Amino acid sequence: MFAIIPKISNISQSMDIQEVLKLAEELIYDHTGENLDYLQKTILQRTLEGQTYKKIAEETYASETHVRYIGAKLWKILSEILGENITKANFRTILENTNIHNFVPVFCRDNATNNINICPSNPPASPTKTNSQQTPTQHIIDLDKAPEIINFYGRTEELSTLSKWIVSDSLRLTRGYRLRVISLLGISGIGKTTLSLQLIQQIKTNFNYIIYRTLRFSPNLNTTLTNLLQIFAPETETSDNIETLLSQLQKYLEKYRCCIIFDDVQKLFAPGKLAGQYKSCYEDYQDFFQLLVTVSHQSCLLLISREKIPEITKLETENYPVRTLTLGSLGAYANEICQKRQLVDRESWEKLINNYQGNPRWLDMAATTIQELFSGQVAEFMEYQTLILPEALQGELEQQFEHLSPMEIRVMEQIANQSQPISIGEIIRKSELSIQESVNVIQSLKKRLLLDGKLENNLTVFTLNPVWKQYLKINSNNLKVSTKLDKANGEI
Repeated sequence: MFAIIPKISNISQSMDIQEVLKLAEELIYDHTGENLDYLQKTILQRTLEGQTYKKIAEETYASETHVRYIGAKLWKILSEILGENITKANFRTILENTNIHNFVPVFCRDNATNNINICPSNPPASPTKTNSQQTPTQHIIDLDKAPEIINFYGRTEELSTLSKWIVSDSLRLTRGYRLRVISLLGISGIGKTTLSLQLIQQIKTNFNYIIYRTLRFSPNLNTTLTNLLQIFAPETETSDNIETLLSQLQKYLEKYRCCIIFDDVQKLFAPGKLAGQYKSCYEDYQDFFQLLVTVSHQSCLLLISREKIPEITKLETENYPVRTLTLGSLGAYANEICQKRQLVDRESWEKLINNYQGNPRWLDMAATTIQELFSGQVAEFMEYQTLILPEALQGELEQQFEHLSPMEIRVMEQIANQSQPISIGEIIRKSELSIQESVNVIQSLKKRLLLDGKLENNLTVFTLNPVWKQYLKINSNNLKVSTKLDKANGEI
């Protein structure tokens, strides 16, 4: 056989780490037909930077033994390709002196005829293996049914926090794991979805896959898992076995660095019950979320919800690799909304923003009313000694109201009628609920981010979100509200 000998040229002075890494990837792909995964790339790059296996293991959250095993396989493949003994110690030196794109004529012996021939200056094209599965050579972003970002205001601190949690190599929890699940919470309209989509622009180069999916229409877990698997491997056969689907997904989350965003998680919870109780036949999502926290992988799940997710809250208190970020008011950044909507009376903007909780959607609804009825004059709109709720805002609140349990409605109505914060004892007395019922209801409303608690004179007191408080006041005589309250009375 003719031997093809690569041209040796000392280019170590001009070849940087990225060039050496690219060369190694090309060599391995031409030889195996497969792209390197996240761990393999990291081992090669950090080796070029002079890091030890121990440091690489700490960075990738893999065991040192596993990193050594994968490294040894890489050096063996490269040794076969280049015909030299490649080790961690000499990897960079040999790669820097190898140029696979040019070959010089060299004399070599044909063993079959014993003749001396000239080897070709360029190697014949070797057949490339084809993968039936989709292997990402670039970053793949799938944002099916994600809304388009029209406006984005502020949130620089929140973006920085989420980005650090998701991609920062310096982040370490007590157990030394990379964060696997992050819950992003906030009341309706506060900007959770917009923030998550804006975040993608900052983190996209750190992942092989970024996938956004909404649970707004409550797909069952089988449907969700099948949908995800078809992104990694379009030819994936569907299965009715949840365990099979979970096992398949876990392999991809281990092999690739993925960020999966699930929006509207609260849609999985049952209406008419206390917060965090899953709908019938959707309880397996609870096991799914818990599995992604407790099982080792190199990916991250971002859960967006109006309500706290009970299993995530529990695991967070147990020091698992999970974190929660709750979005609050836009604060001064909300001035941009007033400016964009061409509102006047700038000195009144702060009060307007505070009235609507710095909530961008609520504030935008109020701005529409101010434009249409008050010629953009905020001061005139604020003259009325009541919080005006535009029809669109009332409609949004009504949809959420329908999701509450009868006991929650009863307690919220009691709090809405108070001019001062109210204690648990007063709630018990006014609502005629037991201590256990009162505690459960208050916890539920706090999980829905509708109640705020604070300590006053050594007594814990609670206040209702002002917009919700106004909604309940103006609808206290509404037939629908009364019917639900009557139902609550009958249940207690």
